[in-house]
Amino acid sequence: MFGFSFITLTSFVLIYQDIVLLNEETLILLCFVVFCWLTFTKLSESVSTDLTKRSLKTENSLKSSLTQLLKALICSTKLRDNFQNLSIDFTELKKHFLQLSSLIIDKLPLYSVLKSETLYPKKFKLIQNLEQQTTKLIVLLLSRRLSQVVSTQHFCKHVLQTPYFLCIHKISLREYLKELKNQ
Repeated sequence: MFGFSFITLTSFVLIYQDIVLLNEETLILLCFVVFCWLTFTKLSESVSTDLTKRSLKTENSLKSSLTQLLKALICSTKLRDNFQNLSIDFTELKKHFLQLSSLIIDKLPLYSVLKSETLYPKKFKLIQNLEQQTTKLIVLLLSRRLSQVVSTQHFCKHVLQTPYFLCIHKISLREYLKELKNQ
């Protein structure tokens, strides 16, 4: 309050001595200065708290945006590293695939030979058994047929006494006797 009274007293002295002109502009300037001074003294605390709140809000917003930017950069870095690792992994996979392919190409003929060595003897044995069984079956069928032919011929020759079969029988006997003589 002392400062206000000192300023007021000094202004009156300066106006009275005509050092400062008392006109409209000076009064407007004086009113503006007094208004600013009163506003500052009365509202300085609320303006200060408001500015502090705004600065804290701006600071928090800046911190959160920087945090988000940092997270985005970390995520981008991880993604880039993962992509590089993926590229390296695919290169390694290609290398292993080529090694596996060359190994398979080298070992496949040997495997095929070994497989055929174990498989074909079994198949050959099976085929041989089938041939033997088929031969036995054919022999049995032929002997049965021949038996039927002989019994039919015997029936025609002895029971029916067909001249054709009698003639064939006599010819066969004659040839048989010739062979016996020649031996």
